[in-house]
This record gives sequence, C-alpha cells and structure tokens, in this order.
Amino acid sequence: MPDLVTGEENDEDEEEGGEGGDKSSLPLVVRVSKRSGPSLEFGCTAYADEIAIDSLSIKDPETSEDQIAYEGPDFGDLDENLQKAFHKYLEIRGVKPSVTNYLNGYMMEKDGREYVTWLKNLHEFVKA
Repeated sequence: MPDLVTGEENDEDEEEGGEGGDKSSLPLVVRVSKRSGPSLEFGCTAYADEIAIDSLSIKDPETSEDQIAYEGPDFGDLDENLQKAFHKYLEIRGVKPSVTNYLNGYMMEKDGREYVTWLKNLHEFVKA
C-alpha cells in the first residue's frame, strides 16, 4: 500500500487496524469508576505516540459475572467527535502516551530481569 505522505509503495505486511507490525505496543484495561454504581471499562492499546481505544463497555457491579451484558458497538463505529471526547476523557484522567511510555519501559525492563532469572533457574536445574 502506498505511503500517504511520500506516495512510495510499502511492502511490509500490516496488522489489523492498519498499525505496523514493528510498532511496540502495550495492551491495557482502564476502568473509571465512581464511589458506587457502574464503571466505564476501556480496552486500549498504548503505542509510543498514541493510545488507541479498542473497546468501551459499562460494567455494573450489581450484574453477575455469569450474565452476558451488552458490550456496546465497536468503538470505531462511534461518531468521530464522541471518539475524540473519550480520548480527551482518558487524557484528563492521566491516561496519555507519556504515562504509557513509562509503563512500556518498565515492562520491558521487568521482562529482561525475569528472562535472566529464568535462565539462571534453568542453568541450575540442568547443572544439578
């Protein structure tokens, strides 16, 4: 597919949603609740420069987990102004790329530490 800026052909395969496969991302669930009553649950994917909202649902604490609740329409099917308003809603509450970049860095570092620990444990097991 041609690049919209340069017009050059891009031969790389693209994943669902048009996001490049080499783009680092972090899936997260953001729940916004008040003291009592229902809460909003956002299913998001955080990239280095943006946070994509994949889904939005209303969770009622009174509803049993066994009951199947209406999850609402696909977030992308909502009016564009409503989508922008929900992005702003999250940003006001501190969910923005600067925070998710910190989380992404932390998770990468944590993954590296856990991998080294795993290798040490594997080495000890094989050595014994």
